[in-house]
Amino acid sequence: MIYEFGNQDLHCGVETLGAELVSVRYQGKERLWQNESGAWSGHAPILFPFGGNCVLIENGVQYPCPRHGFVRDQQFSLWEKKENEITLVLRSSEETKKVFPHDFSIFITYMVVGNCLKITYKAVNEGKETMYAGFCCHDSFALDDCVDAYETVFENEEHFVSPYCLYGDGRLTGKEEDLGKGKVLRLNREFLHNNSVILVNTNSHSVTLKKQGEDTKIATVRYPDFPNLLFWSAENSRMVCIEPWDNLPDDLYAQPQEFSKKRGVTALAQGEALVRRHEIEYF
Repeated sequence: MIYEFGNQDLHCGVETLGAELVSVRYQGKERLWQNESGAWSGHAPILFPFGGNCVLIENGVQYPCPRHGFVRDQQFSLWEKKENEITLVLRSSEETKKVFPHDFSIFITYMVVGNCLKITYKAVNEGKETMYAGFCCHDSFALDDCVDAYETVFENEEHFVSPYCLYGDGRLTGKEEDLGKGKVLRLNREFLHNNSVILVNTNSHSVTLKKQGEDTKIATVRYPDFPNLLFWSAENSRMVCIEPWDNLPDDLYAQPQEFSKKRGVTALAQGEALVRRHEIEYF
């Protein structure tokens, strides 16, 4: 089921499956990728309890948690809805415990304020055992031209060193690509189609997407609670994903370890909550 919310300028639609945004129209123009090329059917999936290709082992038991986690395949329920705001909730079940062995509640809140979409992700440990988890985002941006006509401008100076992922597998190979230094990262179509640009522990927590050689901005993404930022583009598609992440994918050549030891996941005692914030300002 799709719920709609927003204001006259910024109107959004969210699907109960995965609590995923499926439409963001700003001043009448669709800003989310709608799979025009057939290359990727997603729009803005929510990744939990991890992003990427990771092995989930708890107390020596390996669980068949899929790539990018299990939440994007779960049906959420409506918790609260206002004209410009909506909250959806997912609670643990016997089915979810087959892939993630915890009692939990997850609340996803979307709120439109002017030309800005504010998103809050909240996971509560409803069980007695410590729960380890992280959130990752996968928001898409529809483009008018090929991705390499665009650039991203960071708020602070960065050294753009990106770990390589094994193509088709998604785990880190141990190799890195130095993409330069500064505040501006130009989007490279060839690199993005075979890898994700992965920026670890960025100095910035805000980045603006714009067309090269033009002053007009497309969107500014703010990610105050996330340490890492990824970029990805579906092959032969006029789109790019800008993705704040808690964790990173597993290392290809390392032995799988307990999920509790994975960098980027948070330990939650009974009743504790993991909260992440993320907002997108459209222009």
